[in-house]
Amino acid sequence: MNTPRAVLLLVLIPGLLMSSCAFPRTHQRDTIPRPNLHVTETLTYRDSPLGPLVAEMFPNPNVRNDLIAGTPHAVTILNIGDEALLARLHLIRAAQRTISIQTFIWADDETGQLLMHELIEAATRGVKVKIILDQMRSSYDPVRVALAATAHPNMEIKHYNPVANRIRPAWWRSLGSLLFHFRQVNQRMHNKVFIVDDRMAIIGGRNIGNDYFDRGEIHNMKDRDILVIGPVVKEMTESFTDYWVYPRTVPSRALADVGRLIRQGAFTRHDELEHGAVHPAFQEVDRAANDRTSVQRTLVDPVYRVAHLEFVADQPGKNTAQGWGRSGVTTERLIALISQAERSVTMQTPYLVLVRGMKLAKRLRTRHPNIDIRISTNSLAAADSLYAYAFSYKQKKHMVKRLGLRIFEMKPIPGDIQEIVPRYTPASGRHLCIHAKSYVVDSQVVWIGSFNADPRSANLNTEDGLIIWDARVARAIEENILRDMAPQNSWVIAPRKSIPIVSQMRSVIGNILELIPVLDPWPFRETASFALREGQQPVSFHAQDFHDRYVSVEAFPEAPMSRRFKIRILKTFFGFVQPII
Repeated sequence: MNTPRAVLLLVLIPGLLMSSCAFPRTHQRDTIPRPNLHVTETLTYRDSPLGPLVAEMFPNPNVRNDLIAGTPHAVTILNIGDEALLARLHLIRAAQRTISIQTFIWADDETGQLLMHELIEAATRGVKVKIILDQMRSSYDPVRVALAATAHPNMEIKHYNPVANRIRPAWWRSLGSLLFHFRQVNQRMHNKVFIVDDRMAIIGGRNIGNDYFDRGEIHNMKDRDILVIGPVVKEMTESFTDYWVYPRTVPSRALADVGRLIRQGAFTRHDELEHGAVHPAFQEVDRAANDRTSVQRTLVDPVYRVAHLEFVADQPGKNTAQGWGRSGVTTERLIALISQAERSVTMQTPYLVLVRGMKLAKRLRTRHPNIDIRISTNSLAAADSLYAYAFSYKQKKHMVKRLGLRIFEMKPIPGDIQEIVPRYTPASGRHLCIHAKSYVVDSQVVWIGSFNADPRSANLNTEDGLIIWDARVARAIEENILRDMAPQNSWVIAPRKSIPIVSQMRSVIGNILELIPVLDPWPFRETASFALREGQQPVSFHAQDFHDRYVSVEAFPEAPMSRRFKIRILKTFFGFVQPII
């Protein structure tokens, strides 16, 4: 930057920031009308195979069922992208009264446009559609937002915690917000629920976009949802309403840049667009969503009837005025659930950066020395966040050598990719990236939701989850995760083979350098990635013959050199950002 320009910026920026970086003005909660989104009338779904399940789970919809053991629910696991997309399309088309959607990301791509069009069609036939998007990660072109906001009076869109009261703020406005409202800007809404008629809902890890439904150009997110029908959905509706009336959840029209476009009419309205045929990539799932046989096979036949569920969600504005170390409802509930483990914990999470998780694992290991804690996560070659992987890499010695955690890192193109992503073709060049967030305790109970094993989910972002006390559901999800951990799909993280004197000296020096705050300059790691040798059977790294059965493939197999270099830089110099990655 040249000197005159630098001086000019130093003079102008403070004034610009003070005048422009404020968040939208808010009102007290009691001044915002709280809509009643519950549907108490009897609804029949004669054109949907889900109709009999709804009738079974809601024999008397006028009575608010208490969520006690024995209350019936129908649960379907959605592991495949096409299944999850079919479920959403079918639910939108079956909806009769309300659709309420809360999501972190709504991408402006083919999947996002398809579902938005379907929702507008639902609104046109009289369904009340409400959508809450996290503004920072769903920053559309203001023109697209103006189009959606005016598409139909029955559809309303709000944005959680918008920066500078804009859908796409200028860089200097964003910078000002970060400087003067850092914690508030950094606190995001990560919840993901898709509620129809207060009776049926989808909850899990998926955002809205091509990547989450096996249609990504660079990578496919290996994700997991639950379709649930039953009284617990009413609890989801209550949580959604909390966010809908939250003062920092702002209507699209109230955003400065979107509102200006709407007042000026400087955009093409939805009813003025030409709507052609369905995109070729969606023709098959579009037909299947209307086909009773396909819906029956995908959503109804695999149903589990479950008696005990619990929905958990953070309050909006999680810890807004508190310190980094504070947590929320979901954090405490998940810790309490995992603390009950006696035999095993099986986890799948895209990011593995443990803070309180380290203490939790230590307590579990102390109480139950033989407990098996298995974690499926991303390798560097598969990861979508270099920052999260860098801090996970720093912790590997503690997690593996000191706590005995068994970590399996997904290969970018696993051997079973055709089963994981049936739409995958070798010519596509896409790789796989774990995005599912599931926690199975003792093969008896499972948590599925939006919660990653990282500091953001624990302390900053609002999250939600569904706890299912049912051994059949827990085992089905655990088996899917264990398939992802299989040798053909993942590398094992394990201690390097011990070399007398050298290994001891390396460990001692590494332990001393760990005392340096923030920095982590020691380049030698005590763990590596391992692949199973041909003809060998898999064993735990605790087994004496582990190094005879496995071969080291070093730290970052199949990752490009540029990624390896960035990871080492982040690991060495950027420890201070760990709480907010």
